[in-house]
Amino acid sequence: MSKTKLENNNDYIDNYSKIANIIEARRKELGLSLKDLEESTGLCSPAISRLTSVTNRPRLDTLYRVLDALDLDLKIVRKDKESTQKYNMVTKAKNINQYNVWVKKGTTIDLLKVKAKTKYEARQIISETNPEWQVCTIELYCKG
Repeated sequence: MSKTKLENNNDYIDNYSKIANIIEARRKELGLSLKDLEESTGLCSPAISRLTSVTNRPRLDTLYRVLDALDLDLKIVRKDKESTQKYNMVTKAKNINQYNVWVKKGTTIDLLKVKAKTKYEARQIISETNPEWQVCTIELYCKG
């Protein structure tokens, strides 16, 4: 993943900012300066400073050296499916538009309201759910 993609990835920023805040709070709690951490970890000050900058990707070895010096531990746990599904439902609801889709069903034309991110996605939804219908017109009804 390139740095640009990481900077635009809200999940990464949210998760890493929590880690960065914990590191900074623990350093202050222990009354340690960056120089103190530099001496105890063998790392240079810029490397340590980058750990509290959310736009930088920390190297794992750097992160672990600082965590060890601060008497902190990093644990990786599996997300439970329920919380993941709730999160996915929330993120999927963002930027959803409502489209008026005029479809031809045999000899009649009907108006359907479809929630989708783009006109293309609205067309996909109609064609996948009802392949026999012909999409005539799609217009944005309400921007999400």
